[in-house]
Amino acid sequence: MITPDGPYENHSTNEMLSQSGDAILNSARILLRRVFRILRGCGISEHQLRQMGTVAVDEIVSIPDSQPSRVTARQAIMCCDLVLKWRRDCRFVDANGMPTQLALDDSRLSFGELVRASVPDADPQALLASMEELGVVRITEDKRLELISDSVVACSGQDGLTIASEFVLEHICGFLGSVEYNVFDKPSRAKGRFERACYASVTKDLVPVLQQLVNARGQDFVDVIDEWLARRSVKSSPRGERVLVGAGAYVFVRDDFT
Repeated sequence: MITPDGPYENHSTNEMLSQSGDAILNSARILLRRVFRILRGCGISEHQLRQMGTVAVDEIVSIPDSQPSRVTARQAIMCCDLVLKWRRDCRFVDANGMPTQLALDDSRLSFGELVRASVPDADPQALLASMEELGVVRITEDKRLELISDSVVACSGQDGLTIASEFVLEHICGFLGSVEYNVFDKPSRAKGRFERACYASVTKDLVPVLQQLVNARGQDFVDVIDEWLARRSVKSSPRGERVLVGAGAYVFVRDDFT
């Protein structure tokens, strides 16, 4: 039986928060280094960068501290694997091809069965707690688990609520890493990392239309890459040469562009 309460009871809460805090600070340092390196490469002087940094810090002092999240980047990635399996594996979809509700016990079509099929060495209770915290699933009145989001949402979008900080920072670091590599490190104009975007000024009423278009086609792209990565994911290597890789699609809206 999977119970939603107490999945972290075998670990010290303070120890987990300390480890998570270290990872968050490390990701934040990498993020800032990449941002400032790119800005410096774009011709912004060191003096201007220091001024911008001071102004930026002054502008965010009114933002309240967020609640610490127990969801690590690794756990969030495992949740992504679960959602993909839940949406695409015929064992876990209903007659209409939609993700079916899962049992919380060890019966057939249970959440534990999904975990074993996707990330067999993971702790089902810990992943259930992570998915609830990320707002991906909910427990129905008849004690079944329902998938309520097609993707792992990195933050709630509500002021003052928990943000999966480590996952958010790693996500931004990944994108900035591709930009940084292409700006500074690629060996030739033809041999950079894939990094594409398209732009246009449109009326605001078209933003939801674009959102739906990218949701549909972008999800197909991400699913194909995700399945490819899932088949090749390794936990260790004899040579110890592992790197985190990935790809993504996103929509952006800039209101103040002129």
